[in-house]
Amino acid sequence: MNGRTVLVVDDDKDLLEAITRVLRGAGYEVRGTQDGRKLGEMIRARKPDLVITDIMMPDRDGVEVITEIKKTTRGIRVLAMSGRKSLGALDLLGMAKTLGADATLMKPFEGDELLAAIEPLFPPRPG
Repeated sequence: MNGRTVLVVDDDKDLLEAITRVLRGAGYEVRGTQDGRKLGEMIRARKPDLVITDIMMPDRDGVEVITEIKKTTRGIRVLAMSGRKSLGALDLLGMAKTLGADATLMKPFEGDELLAAIEPLFPPRPG
């Protein structure tokens, strides 16, 4: 274990499970939910180092997730992901960055792409 905790929020159960497997295989402690409405409760129970959130979800979208994290907590990094580049003229991943996402990732992606996207979000811990 690398001591880093990750909370994954995605309404797609298969993708949630795949991300969880990749991250656990890389030594991360992972918790996940398909329901973005549970985010606050999960953060209060155990603050993660990183939240990975989908942008387009039915009950609570990633925009709301990012906004809540940036308003209510400090020190949590956010990676936003989306299977859609845009919604009309709106660049979804660009909007996520504007709202405070530390990184973005376009779906579909491979496990090594996910790990490469989150690696820069964790500064090395002092020896």
